[in-house]
Amino acid sequence: MIDLDIEKKILEFLPADGSVSGASVCAALGEKYFDIWQTCINSQVLINIDFAQYYLRIDAKIPGYARLSPSILRDFLTYNRISTLDNAKVAIQDSERKRQYHREVSQQKRETAARFILEALDPEILQRTGVMIAGDVCRDMAHEVERPERSTGEMVRGSDIDLIFIIETDDQGLKSEIENRLLPLKSVYLRHPSLREEIDFIVNSLPHYQDVSKFETPSQMISCKAALEGQYIAGNRNLVAKMRGVLANTEAACKILEMSEIAFSERIHTVEKLRKQPNAIRRASERRLFYFSDEIWEFMLENEKLSDEIL
Repeated sequence: MIDLDIEKKILEFLPADGSVSGASVCAALGEKYFDIWQTCINSQVLINIDFAQYYLRIDAKIPGYARLSPSILRDFLTYNRISTLDNAKVAIQDSERKRQYHREVSQQKRETAARFILEALDPEILQRTGVMIAGDVCRDMAHEVERPERSTGEMVRGSDIDLIFIIETDDQGLKSEIENRLLPLKSVYLRHPSLREEIDFIVNSLPHYQDVSKFETPSQMISCKAALEGQYIAGNRNLVAKMRGVLANTEAACKILEMSEIAFSERIHTVEKLRKQPNAIRRASERRLFYFSDEIWEFMLENEKLSDEIL
């Protein structure tokens, strides 16, 4: 299925010797997201060069909880270069430049995170804490597109910075001290006009990972997945290794791999279905995989009731 009028407008919009993003096409043609995506993916004269890094997203509203991120639409808008077949070589070069941009932004975010941690915590506390960075940054997919922060509406600069602080025991005094030092600085980084960074964090203990390794609920799954995917960034590296050792002795890693395979397979089937059957987008299951939604991270899932309501 293809809309020849949309295809004609896209061809007229494309530069003579370059490529454009999906977001640019949608902005120019009136944000007819699904129709434009379907036209681009079915066209015989257009080419789509994708440069996303795909990964598992836990979604409690999907049977089996497994979906692929970025969503089909987010992938098209942000991680695609569109051109004509004649300009395919240029589109490939443009996509590599964009990948390099995301790598550079991710590195800048890592440096910002390291500075934030060192400003907030003294060496004595860092010796008792292992710190990891998770989310888009650890996949080199961070961006700087301005967006409103979830809770305050403050405009922030692109991808948020997700941090996991790991302590050895359920030491509530240490946990409170870390949180009390981080929260005021988090507010500064959010509101300072030269920073405008959204920094989110969670403080977990090794016993916490023993508990969530049961891998029975969405919040437990998210906690395991974030811990296994995250990158060490500061503090006591040995605590990060111990945490991964706890999870390595469970079936969590294998279950995450199985869920990832399911998510990839479902994405392929959904793309094919939507490509050939435009009315399929009316079904809730297909819409859920096509459109992006607020992707709630671990610290928003501290209890099961909250996780069910949000997700």
